[in-house]
Amino acid sequence: MADTVRWLHEEGLSRLAGLSDQVPGVIAAYTIDVAAGTVTAYPAAGSAGSAGVLAYAADDLPFPDGSTRRLVVVGVTTTNSVLVVDLATTLALTINSDRPESPARSWVLQLLLNPEITITTNSAEVALEAGNRCRHTFIPGGGGTIVSVDDTRPPVTTITLNSSADGPDHLDVEIDRSGEMYLGTRCWTLDEVMTVDDNVWAALAAQLEESIA
Repeated sequence: MADTVRWLHEEGLSRLAGLSDQVPGVIAAYTIDVAAGTVTAYPAAGSAGSAGVLAYAADDLPFPDGSTRRLVVVGVTTTNSVLVVDLATTLALTINSDRPESPARSWVLQLLLNPEITITTNSAEVALEAGNRCRHTFIPGGGGTIVSVDDTRPPVTTITLNSSADGPDHLDVEIDRSGEMYLGTRCWTLDEVMTVDDNVWAALAAQLEESIA
């Protein structure tokens, strides 16, 4: 599974982004079957073909186009597939957990691999010393903890941690790091959600501070 996640970050996410440009409608999520080497694409609700799914061989995906857009690896499903979500397809998404910062950090780290993306958050626990690309600031109207994702392709995606107004798009994470990802009427059950714990985050933050000192 680690090899699949590594491949996704090296070129797979970029190839999925290229695929989204070649199919009708908008693709909200993908699963990569590790054993079979197949990719299943799930159109967003209300998009062309939203009632069904599209299947491809991983080898047939377009060559990397250089951008990973707002794609993030969410975790591993109960069917041993890796779930990837395109955050650009949702205006608002909630992460619900005892420690929602942990999965949010994983997403922030992945998103910052794309130089087109800037992140703004009102949480010191999610921000990193990455110059203007990851800013910790006050967000007017932000009643809770918010992470805003922008890649200059409107609209911006707003991620809220433990929102009281839970919308149709949300990630629910249990203490054992299992969970469920909801996008509209679709749901994926996850054996493991990708997270970054406090110790790893603190070490990474210290390394970044040293590199820019």
